Amino acid sequence: MTSILVLDDRAADRELLATVLGYAGYDVLTADDGELALHLARAHRPDLIIADILMPGTDGYEFVRALRADALVAATRVVFCTATYGLEEGQRLAEVSGVTHILPKPCEPEQIVRIVAEALEVTDDPPEPLAEDDFHREHLRALNQKLVQKVDEVAEAERQVTETLTLLETILSAAPVGFGFLDRDLRIRRINETLAAAGGRAVEDQLGGSVAEVAPGLWPRIEALCREVLETGEAVVNHDVTIQHPGDPEQTQAWLASCYPVRVGSKILGMGVVVLDITERHQAEAFRATVMEAMAEGLCVLDRYGCVTMMNAAASRMLGWSEEELRGEPLHAAVHFQRADGSLLAERQSELTAARIEGRSVQISDDTFTRRDGSLFPVAYSAVPLFSGTSVRGVVVVFRDTTEEQAERTRAQRELNALTWIGRIRDAIDENRLVLYSQPIFPLTGGECSQELLLRMVGRKGELIPPASFLPVAEKYGLIGEIDHWVIMHALPLAKHGHQVHINLSADSVGDRDLLPLIERRMGECGADPRDVTFEITETALMRDTDAGEAFARGLAAIGCGVALDDFGTGYGSFTYLQKLPVKFLKIDRTFVTDLDSNAGNQHLVKAIVSLAHGFGHQTIAEGVERPETLELLSRYGVDFAQGFHLGRPEPSAVA
Repeated sequence: MTSILVLDDRAADRELLATVLGYAGYDVLTADDGELALHLARAHRPDLIIADILMPGTDGYEFVRALRADALVAATRVVFCTATYGLEEGQRLAEVSGVTHILPKPCEPEQIVRIVAEALEVTDDPPEPLAEDDFHREHLRALNQKLVQKVDEVAEAERQVTETLTLLETILSAAPVGFGFLDRDLRIRRINETLAAAGGRAVEDQLGGSVAEVAPGLWPRIEALCREVLETGEAVVNHDVTIQHPGDPEQTQAWLASCYPVRVGSKILGMGVVVLDITERHQAEAFRATVMEAMAEGLCVLDRYGCVTMMNAAASRMLGWSEEELRGEPLHAAVHFQRADGSLLAERQSELTAARIEGRSVQISDDTFTRRDGSLFPVAYSAVPLFSGTSVRGVVVVFRDTTEEQAERTRAQRELNALTWIGRIRDAIDENRLVLYSQPIFPLTGGECSQELLLRMVGRKGELIPPASFLPVAEKYGLIGEIDHWVIMHALPLAKHGHQVHINLSADSVGDRDLLPLIERRMGECGADPRDVTFEITETALMRDTDAGEAFARGLAAIGCGVALDDFGTGYGSFTYLQKLPVKFLKIDRTFVTDLDSNAGNQHLVKAIVSLAHGFGHQTIAEGVERPETLELLSRYGVDFAQGFHLGRPEPSAVA
C-alpha cells in the first residue's frame, strides 16, 4: 500500500489530510515537527511526504534540506502545503527546495487527492535543491519578506484595534445602554456613565468596588444570576430587574439585564454586563394592563393567521376561556364558528377574516360568539387591522355582549307593538269588530250540552285575530274591562230560549263593582235565564284578591248564575277556597288532559281532581280533548263533561 507522511504543526490540518488520504486508500503517517518527520521517514520510507512550509522549529525548507542530505530518504518526493504564501511565491520557494508540487490551504478533498496522485506519478528523480549558500540566502530572503509582511499586518491590525477601542469607548460613554465588566471576584473593572447612573454614583467612585458594596439594593436580585454565569460559563440574557430609583425612593427603575462570560482561551476572566433601561416600557405596559383590565368590553389581539396573542379579563369572562388557554389558538375555530341558529359559519365568510385578509376595519352590530361551554351569546364588535408597513400583521377585536341590549330592544319593540294593538283594540270595540265563537261542552255522565263562548277580533281586512294576540295588551293597558262589558252585552242574549252558555271573565272584572249590576240588568233586558249562564273565572284571578273573589262569586250565585273555576290545577290555594266559593264546575286544565293516555302522572292527577270535586259536590269539565283514547279515559275516571277539538271546534255563534 502506498504510504504518505503528513508533516504539519496544526492538528486540525494534519487530521484533515490524514482523513482524506485514508479514505482515498493511502497508508498515512503524521508528524507535528521536522525532527519527528525525519525519524518516521527513515523508519518507514514513505512514498510521499506532505510538509507545511512555515512551522516553529524546523520549517518546511529546512526539513526538505535535511531530507535531501540523507541518502536513505533523499529521493522521497515532497509536496509543500501552505496557507501563508501565494501559489506563485510558494512554487518558486518549492523549486529552490527541490519540490515539484504545491498544496494550497484550504483545499477541497478532490484537489488534495488529485495533487497527491500527480506527485506520486512522477518517476524522475526530484530536482536538486540550490547550493547551501544560495539556499540559505533564498531562505532568508523569503523569511525576511514574510516578516516584513507580518509586521505590516500587525501594524495595520494594531491601528484597527486602536480605532475600534476608541469607537467602543465613545459608544460606551454616549450609549443609552449600560455596559460594565466584572472580574471573577465580582468587582467592577469597567463601567460606562449610563450604568454608573443607575447606581447613583460617579464612574470613578464605583471602579474597583464590588457590586454588593456599590449597589446593595440591587445585589440580592442579581447575585444568583452573576454566580451562575461564572460557574456555568453560559450567558444569561434579558433578565428583568426592578430597583429603587436612586434619586427618588418612591419611584422604581426597570432594567433588562444580560450577562456574558468573558474568556481568554478556556479560562473565564469575568463577565460583561449589558443593561437597558425599560422603565418607560414597564410604565406603558402597566398603564396598558390597567386600561385593559378596566375595560368593560372584551378585547382580543390576533396575529396575521387569526390566532389569539392577547386577551383582556372582560373577554375571558364573556368567553369562558382564559388568555393562556386561547393564546396561539384560532379565534374563529374557538368562538366564531357558528351563527345564532347553530348553523356553521365558514371562516372565509366571517367579517373578522375580512379585516385580517383585506386589511380593512369592520363594525358589526349583530353577530354571535360561542362560549367555552357551548352556549351562544349575541355580540357587537369592531375589528381594526394592525399594519407593519403595508402588510397586515394582525387584528385588534373589541366586542361586547349585547344580550341586555337585545332584551331592551325586544322590550321596546313589544311596548311599541302593544301601543299599536291598543289602537287596533280601540277601533275594534268602536267599530263592533269583536265577535263570539262557541265550542260545545258535551256531557259524559248525563246532563245537557252547553257552549263556551270564545272571543275573537276581526281585522280591517276580514282576518280573524285570536284572543292571545290582543287580550294580554287589553289587560295591561286597561281595556279589558270594556271588553268584558262588550262580552256580557253580546253573550247573555245567546242564553235565552234555554241555551246553556259559559262566558269567560277576566281577572280585572272580579273587582269591578259595576259588573254584577250590569249582568243582572242585561239578563232582564234579553230575557235570559240565570240558570243557563255559567261564568268561567280562572282560579288565579279569584286567588289574586281572595275577599273580592269570594264576594264576586257569591254575587253571581245570588243572581242565579253558575261559577266555573277555569284552568283548575295550575294555581295555588285551590283546595283551601274550594269550600268557601259557590263553585258549580271545576274545569281541568288542558295541560293535564292533552297527553292523558300516555302520561301516568296526569292520569293520577285527573283521578284525584275528579274525586275531590265530587267530594265537594262539584262537577268536572275536561278541556283539551283531542283524541278518542283521551275521551275514553275521562269517561272511565268519572269526568262529567268534556270539551276539545275531538268533540267540536269553535264556530261562529248564532246571533240572538
